[in-house]
Order: sequence, then structure tokens, then C-alpha cells
Amino acid sequence: MRESGIITQINGENATVKVDKRDECSKCGMCLFPKGASSIEFNAKNPLNAKVGDTVIIENQKDAKLFGAVLVFLVPLLLIALSAVITYVFIKNEIWMLILSVIFIVLWYTILAVIDKKLKNSLKYCSVIVEIKEKN
Repeated sequence: MRESGIITQINGENATVKVDKRDECSKCGMCLFPKGASSIEFNAKNPLNAKVGDTVIIENQKDAKLFGAVLVFLVPLLLIALSAVITYVFIKNEIWMLILSVIFIVLWYTILAVIDKKLKNSLKYCSVIVEIKEKN
């Protein structure tokens, strides 16, 4: 997905980009925009050395979105199913299924926080400035 934004700050090899909310976004609600916000700022890799005030095109990698959705949504569902199977086969008590599910989810999101820190600097999984549309 490609978006247009304005660079507000340079942080070494990264840039903080301000993206304004489009009209289509008000109906969807699936993006990072908080309710009532007209814009959002986030970091993007800056391989083109764009400067503060430049209007740029940023791109998110499609496979990164799918990978993120699998990590955040699918894996926890599989862990809940695993806890149900373990409880059904070995313990046969519903309250332990709930307890085991909560333990698995807490452990998974802790692991996910570590994974996020490691992938944060990978060009494959973050936004990248691909074009300078207009120089300041």
C-alpha cells in the first residue's frame, strides 16, 4: 500500500512521516488512525535521504501485513485450541483450560514483543520512503 506524507523529523536513517487521513479511511476503521484524528505520524526508512518538509511516497510491504496478522491473530487462536486439547485429554476441567489459555496468550505476546524489537529495523517489515514527490 502506498501513501503520501510530509516528513516532520529526521532520525538518522529513519524519518518521521505525517500522513493525513483520506476520506475512504473514515468508513473503514482498519488502520492506525485513532478516532477523530485527521493525521498520524510514524517512522519510515529513508533510503532516499529526503529532508524535513519534503512530500514523500511511502510504501508498506504486502507480505509484512499478512505476516503480522498471522502473528497477532492466528497464532493466539491456535494456542487457545492447543490449550483446549491439552485440557480435554489430560486434565478434563474447564477452569484449567481457561487458565492454560491465558498463560499461553501472555507468553505468546511476550515472545511477540521480542520478535517486534528484532524485526523493527528490517526493511522487509517496515514502511519505506520510495519516492520524493515534492521537495521543500
